[in-house]
Amino acid sequence: MRAFILKTDWKKIKKELKKKGKAILIKKGEEAEEGVTVGRDKVTLSIECGNLREILEILADLGYDFAALEGFTKEEVENLGIDIPEVTSVDDVERAEDYETLKSLIIKLKGTKGSEFCGALGVFIGFVRKISTGKEVVRLEYERYDEIYPKILKEIENEIMKFEGVRGVKIYHRIGVLTPPEDIVYVIVMAENRETLWKPLQVAVELMKKKLPIWKKEVYVDGEIWVHDKT
Repeated sequence: MRAFILKTDWKKIKKELKKKGKAILIKKGEEAEEGVTVGRDKVTLSIECGNLREILEILADLGYDFAALEGFTKEEVENLGIDIPEVTSVDDVERAEDYETLKSLIIKLKGTKGSEFCGALGVFIGFVRKISTGKEVVRLEYERYDEIYPKILKEIENEIMKFEGVRGVKIYHRIGVLTPPEDIVYVIVMAENRETLWKPLQVAVELMKKKLPIWKKEVYVDGEIWVHDKT
């Protein structure tokens, strides 16, 4: 799902976006009573959410392709795991990065060519630990080398696709600020059966850790350190 900050009239791009997939507008406003309103043509959902990330995860899981954020600033969306751009046109939207969840990635894999031959999915989930080397973690801060990240990611996925029986692979790594116990990374391998699944999944995780141009800072209650500076 491509999420973006709307810097134009929603009506101007809504019709074009809906030709390309499911699109929804998220407006920043006053708190509403929790509940579900069922109308003749649509359902309106008001929920108690701790942050915008929860809302985006729900919409991605529901299969939305586009989420327009109205009334939000760049500062308010800078720690949602991806870079969320400001857009003024449909072309800008199509250049935005996908906001993914574990469920949305699995749905995409199951919808790819070759999935009809498969009966197994292997999933690795990396999440933020509360205690690291005896220290209490407040948050992790991830930075990414955007210029080469897509190329390296594709190289890793292509390498895993060479394994016998593998029909699909997805690697998704969040950036920005993450706190315990939020998810950091998903590595998913789709294979014909379990016998051809475990080795490529293990290799995919190791290549992800070794090659992706992502750097991590651990911030503790009593200090901080870039992980590559550890001895």
